[in-house]
This record gives sequence, C-alpha cells and structure tokens, in this order.
Amino acid sequence: MTLGRPLALGLGLTVATRLAAAALFPTLPRWDGFFYHRYAERLAAGLGYTDLGTHRPTAFYPVGYPFALSLPLRLGLDPFAAVVALNLLASLVTTTAVVVVAARHPDPRVATRAAIATALYPGLALWSCAAMSEPLTAALLVAALALATTASARARNHLAAGALLGLAALVRPPSLLALAAVAAAAPSGRRLRALALATFAAACVVAPWTVRNARTLDAPALVSTNGGSNLLIGTLDDALGGYRPPGPRCAHLHGEVERDRCFGDAARRRIAAAPLRWAILGAEKLARTFAWEHDPARYLRDEKTPLRRDARAVGLIALCTVGWWWLLARTWRVARWSDPTSRAVAVTAAAIAATHFVFLGADRYHLVLVPTLLLIAPRPPSA
Repeated sequence: MTLGRPLALGLGLTVATRLAAAALFPTLPRWDGFFYHRYAERLAAGLGYTDLGTHRPTAFYPVGYPFALSLPLRLGLDPFAAVVALNLLASLVTTTAVVVVAARHPDPRVATRAAIATALYPGLALWSCAAMSEPLTAALLVAALALATTASARARNHLAAGALLGLAALVRPPSLLALAAVAAAAPSGRRLRALALATFAAACVVAPWTVRNARTLDAPALVSTNGGSNLLIGTLDDALGGYRPPGPRCAHLHGEVERDRCFGDAARRRIAAAPLRWAILGAEKLARTFAWEHDPARYLRDEKTPLRRDARAVGLIALCTVGWWWLLARTWRVARWSDPTSRAVAVTAAAIAATHFVFLGADRYHLVLVPTLLLIAPRPPSA
C-alpha cells in the first residue's frame, strides 16, 4: 500500500474526530488555558507579551502557545473556535508525521494501523478541545523525530529536527531534552555530529526570544520564568507531586527572574534538607504523569457536578486510561533498541520522565509522548 491511502484515511479521521469532539464539548479556556488565551488576546491586539495585571513584559508562561493561538484570534475567530483550529492543525501535523514513519515499514498494514490509532486515540481527540500546549508540543516533537529517524538522515534533517525542537521549546522548554533523541536515532559514529547540528538549529530558533527577555526583564531568561516555582511545587508534601500554589514566600520580589530564582533557591534548600522525601515525591509525580489518563475528560466536564455522579466523565476517563495502557503495553512489546526509531522514542520517554520526576506531575503531561509512542506501537511484534 502506498503512503497516499493511509495518510488520507488518517487525515480524514483526524478531522472527523476533532470536529466531533468540538461539537460535543464546547468548552471555554480553563486551567492554564485561561491564561494562554488572555495572553493570546493581548498579542492579537498588538499589546505584546505583557503581564495581565501590570502590563509589563512577561515570560512567566512560555510564549509559544499564546503566540500560536493569537494567529486564529487575529482572523476574528472566537476563543473556542481559535483553540479548535490551532489544535486541529497540530493534530494533522501529528498524524502526517506518524503515518510517514509507519509507511517506512515493509508491512503495508502498519501505516493504516498507525493512521487509525493516531486519529482515534481518545485522549488526543478530547484534548484537541483544550486551550493547552500539549497538542502543539506533540506535533513539533513527533515531526522532529520523524525527520531524525529517516534512514538516510543527513545534516539537513538534523538541522530541521533541531529547529522544530527549538519551536517546541518556546511552547514547552523541556522539549530541548529531546535533542538527545535526535542523537540517539543516528548511527553510533554520527551521534555527536547529529546532536551538535540539532542543538545549533534549536539555539538559533530560541535565541531571539532569549535576547528579548534579557532586554525587557530584570535578568536574562532562556524561555520562561516559571521553572523555579515549578521546582518548588514539586517539593511540597501537601501537593503530593501535583500542583499547588507555591505560596507567598517570594511575592515581595517584583522582578520575574529574581522571583523565579527565589523560588528555585527555596526548592533546592528543601531538597537538600530531605532528599529521601523528595525522591519519594518524585515517584508520586511519575505515578501522576504515567499511571492513568483522566485530565482530557476532567478539562471538558462540568466541574459543578461531582465526579461520582458524572457517568459521562467517568466513562471517558476509563476510555482514555484503557487507551493509554494499551499504548504503553504495545510499545513495550514491539520496541527494539537496535531500531533507530525505538531508541529515539525511549530517550524521549526518559526525558519526559526525568522532567516530571524533578518538577511536578499530571497525566496531561504524558500526552506529548503519545504520538512519539505511536511511531512504533502499530508495528507487528516481530518487527
């Protein structure tokens, strides 16, 4: 089977599932998405990336998703339609990348299975309604790995993959850790070169934003200024590895970078004082991130109704979690370290796990990994 038929099938199903989800779950931006949307509105109005209260330049949230969301807002779309349009585009990129990689397999059925799995994976379909950064990050990440895992990958592939990871870093800064996956996909004698090329390209993409931060904030910041607060949250016992406001301990500081450094210093003191407690919390964070998948349904449900009385939400959580468990089991069964794509997937998964062991966990964070796992999950076990 040629690439055309499974790709057309995948793209058609992706459009159908995303539009169906949008029709069934018209949800205004919430959680972090509320702030992403407000920042996007300011960008669309020509007010720059500025704080919602003081109107001073900000970099607390990474700029990538608000900037991308501002583009459909500039076209006059309402908030929900803008989210759906942006996430649909990201989903189409994701499906294309997964099917293109699957089509390299000698078994023609693999590309069809990959197309169907990517389009129908329940968590991705539901999350396409969310004003959150994971769909865009996942699209950029899987597209970068699709380029890097090409059998005849050359310098231009590694440069292009690095540039995509630079864009992904502007959406979610830990995406830079996936540069190691680009190196892992290369033959053993070329890994350092692949890493250097990809890193150079990523740096070229991120550098203008870093320069902007150095010029407009109280001190330089690579992408965003929330790393210290997230590190501190990940040390709080009452958060149990999840989110809780970090408290007022650094609120008296007015500079964003200074405040973030204050949070980071407090976090490191807590870790040094009780490293075993922090390691146990790290295990809790990994469980929150990888054990189940309920955030897509939680984002879309009516939070005024108790979960135990919301049969639809419970059913969607069960569907998403079963889909996630299937994907993990299938990937584990077919992965082979000798295969470049499997190596890239394993390194990407390790980078995401390390990120959420250190910072904080939530199951929506594993959604950026789902398309990467789908690069190999549709293969037969003998591959």
